[in-house]
Amino acid sequence: MTARVRAKIKILHLTYHMGIGGTEQVIYQLVKNADDAVFENAIVCLEGEVGAIGQQLQSSGTQFHVLNRAPGFDTDLIKSVRRLIQSEKIDIVHCHQYTPYVYGVLAALFSSAKVVFTEHGRFHPDRYSWKRRLINPLLGLTTSSIIAISAATKEALAKFEWFRHSSIEVIYNGIEANTPTDTRINNTLNLQDEHIVFGTITRFDTIKNLPMMVRAFADIYRKQPRVRLLLVGDGDQRPAIERLVEELGVREAVLFTGFQTDTRKYMSMIDVYVLSSFSEGTSMTLLEAMSFSTCCVVTAVGGNVEIIKNEVNGLVVESDNTAQLADAMLRLCAEDETRATLGKAAKQTFDQKFALNQMIQSYRKIYLNVAAVKA
Repeated sequence: MTARVRAKIKILHLTYHMGIGGTEQVIYQLVKNADDAVFENAIVCLEGEVGAIGQQLQSSGTQFHVLNRAPGFDTDLIKSVRRLIQSEKIDIVHCHQYTPYVYGVLAALFSSAKVVFTEHGRFHPDRYSWKRRLINPLLGLTTSSIIAISAATKEALAKFEWFRHSSIEVIYNGIEANTPTDTRINNTLNLQDEHIVFGTITRFDTIKNLPMMVRAFADIYRKQPRVRLLLVGDGDQRPAIERLVEELGVREAVLFTGFQTDTRKYMSMIDVYVLSSFSEGTSMTLLEAMSFSTCCVVTAVGGNVEIIKNEVNGLVVESDNTAQLADAMLRLCAEDETRATLGKAAKQTFDQKFALNQMIQSYRKIYLNVAAVKA
């Protein structure tokens, strides 16, 4: 008698797009590292763009559905997603961030598909909404699994979004470990061995509070001319940041690379990774820096303080406190041994808590449990 072959679990990831960002990197890793014998993944981009990270998956065969969300509440979008759920016989709709979640829940209603929701971060500042207070408890009843990428994000979902605290599971982001390479020699940025390079890899967005980082750097540059600031990324705020750099008179010491698809060589150039955000969940670039054994300075917001413990595996400063950030940067510029010790401890933390396989296995367990409920 021939054994019955179990059908693959079909997962439809619902997101804004697959451009550059932490959410997109998580989806990329979940799809890239999925067990193809068990899972079949497809991605829906709601805002008319596959994006740079998505193109990498698309070129390797991942199916994409690109939709164009209309302004306001788009009921046609619900219908489009529902048709995909039905025609592709989707088992799990994995919604990434709140707006895709709302559309995903409504599209999955009265179908056999189950809904998984991951909240990847919060806006700053968080605010209550009476509409969400009414709607979200109902949405939660139709959701098989709610996931937050940090304990701080979980608390925000319970406090500001009115989801049951006990129903939210924390799964920290994970990335592949990196091996540092000596790329400073012969690099195109004219960085020398004597330079102490502070840097960040990010989108140029107001929530990242890059002006604080630039001002703190300008303060220490006047005292330590051998420092450099490496800013890798792009975004709406880049022109404003470039103007600020000019106004502070540090243009010769601040290096803009623009958007980069492969950031590893730039991370290898950074001696101290700086994260000055107003809000963070679990920063993928922070984890990447830790995997390189890079010393990190972060603001005391969101998931940052769950990852970096002050004076243990990095330094933590108050949010939007330029003077405190400058003091921390100046100290690390002067103390080579402290940089090395904190960087080594950061790598140990990464290996223990944020290695990619831990995230993959946690989501695998969620998918299998949800699919079993469906069955």
